[in-house]
Amino acid sequence: MKKNATLMLFGFLITIILFVLMEFRPQIYMPLERFLYDKREFFEIDLTQERTEINIVDIDAKSVKELGRYHNWPRYYFGKAINVISAQRPYVIGLDIIFSVPDSMNDFTKKVYLERLIYDFKTIFPSKDSSEIKEKIKNSLSSLSFDSYIASSIKKAGNVVLASYLNTDSTSISSSDLSKYFLTGIEPPLNPELNYEGITVPIPEYLEAGATIGLINDVFDPDGIRRKDPLFFNYKGNTIPSFSLAIAMRAVKNWDFKDGKLQILNREIPLEDNVSLRIKYQGDARTFKYVSFVDVVKENIPDTLFAKKIVLFGSSLPELYDYSQTPFGAKLPGVECHANVIHNLLFSKPITTPHKYIVIIISVFLIFLTLLLANKTAPYVSPIITFIIILGYLLFTIVMYMSYSISYEMSRPIVGIIFAFLVGLTSRIYFGEEEKKWIKDLFSRYVSEEVVNQIMDSPNLNLEGKRQEISVLFCDIRNFTPRAEKEEPENIVAILNAFFEEMSDTIFQYGGMVDKYLGDGIMALFGAPIHHPGHADRAVSCAIEMQNRIHYLNQKEILKGKAPLEIGIGISSGESVIGNVGSANRIEYTAIGDPVNTSARIEPLNKEYKTKILISEITKNQLQGTYKIHFVGKIQLKGKSESTGIYAVTSDLSLW
Repeated sequence: MKKNATLMLFGFLITIILFVLMEFRPQIYMPLERFLYDKREFFEIDLTQERTEINIVDIDAKSVKELGRYHNWPRYYFGKAINVISAQRPYVIGLDIIFSVPDSMNDFTKKVYLERLIYDFKTIFPSKDSSEIKEKIKNSLSSLSFDSYIASSIKKAGNVVLASYLNTDSTSISSSDLSKYFLTGIEPPLNPELNYEGITVPIPEYLEAGATIGLINDVFDPDGIRRKDPLFFNYKGNTIPSFSLAIAMRAVKNWDFKDGKLQILNREIPLEDNVSLRIKYQGDARTFKYVSFVDVVKENIPDTLFAKKIVLFGSSLPELYDYSQTPFGAKLPGVECHANVIHNLLFSKPITTPHKYIVIIISVFLIFLTLLLANKTAPYVSPIITFIIILGYLLFTIVMYMSYSISYEMSRPIVGIIFAFLVGLTSRIYFGEEEKKWIKDLFSRYVSEEVVNQIMDSPNLNLEGKRQEISVLFCDIRNFTPRAEKEEPENIVAILNAFFEEMSDTIFQYGGMVDKYLGDGIMALFGAPIHHPGHADRAVSCAIEMQNRIHYLNQKEILKGKAPLEIGIGISSGESVIGNVGSANRIEYTAIGDPVNTSARIEPLNKEYKTKILISEITKNQLQGTYKIHFVGKIQLKGKSESTGIYAVTSDLSLW
């Protein structure tokens, strides 16, 4: 009872520590949770299938090689690429590129053109004022721009989403009215990572042409891995969608946000903290179809490549540093991370997280199961069982994730199982030692130290009750009751103590167990609690020695000048039920069965047959040694339909 109560208490303590206290200190367990999540993510990704719903126009090494240094590209290239793609009627065109300043020549190029043109003009028109020529050339160079061309391409396409960026510079305020991009009815997130006072947006000319904006602010976990993507950001108390969400909204135009769930195309997309989508990556790098930017500009592409597709502009160039670390170890270009988020929103099954109560219920069950098994099974078995439980839970989470996209927490349940195992094993060892001490105290009064040690070392010892072949010995002092009435009480107690000490030592000598003292008699068991096949021989040999010991006891000082003690012994063998019997307050290890009854009933017959040791026929048939035995007769014992043969055994030192 005490053991079970202790286990229950520890089970609740483990649960409270893991699922209550650690809620306030997630940094304790989250590193392990992220590690296990990443390993599970590795099993999920598909390294073979290419996703065709989203195409990526890649500013790659080939484009740089053919078009020159990226930062020197005229914006004409982007306008031309938008025109080529929009002609194939895609769903949405998204540019993961910041166009926050007007198009113009860089200062170095302007200086080169300025010097060259001044020289040419002075050669052609030597009479013109040099300062006037210089000023006119500078004004002309400053007005050179392809912004109008890109704006017309955006307007013609009618489905362009441009990247924007929130920043901490409160003075960075857009000159355009951004209210049309705010999401109404959605509370802006309060998380500091998603709350900014400054914003960088495309130039007004692009916005006036009908472009939509989306925010590309990346949010990484503390270990630098991108596992989720916020869909909403807070700009001065207003909600603005992420770049990925803006593209999904532009693609379907049928969406809603209710009760912390985003609804798109009648699909519910659960969000963490009503803000972030946990990214379910569709595969390794280049899972989506990549098309080189230069091939689009030069129109070296099939006529229907982008038809009814979502098209994203981005770059895989390492020197642009737009890469994100994924849970499964790969580094993906930022544009492909956006592609994964968009795919989660529109096409693939999103990741859902079960309610915490479900995880707690499962964890409590596994914790208490582990506690019980670790406490009840052998120390060398419980680690194997615990490993199987942990492996089973891990497989469960992997299957639920891969088959149903349900992400179960792994770290705290597994840590709980491990702690439960350690507590259960420690409890088993502690209470095992307590139980051994109790057993030792219990049996040391009834058996020899050697037998006690055998009991303690027995791996199959069962004190709760079992059937076992044993021999039972009853010994009684003849005519002791009349003697007790005549002598002084202290003399009677002294005689009994001397008698019991002598007889007990003899029983211990032959490997027997003193079951109980019965007034002026003794009940002893042979073959229990440690079974041995020669229990009948041990019992008979012990009985002979007990008769011999009585002779020597009668010669001791305590009985000098007094009537000698005489004892009668009855022995029977057979199957008995042995185990702990009693109440919650008092318990004893004893035997119940036919051998007990038979030996108790044949012992008094020693008076009638003038014998000192009587054994049953069953005991006689089990003897392997040589003894002086003669048949006495058959008797009808109470409760038996057949008569029982009894035999007398003569001791080596005959006192008759």
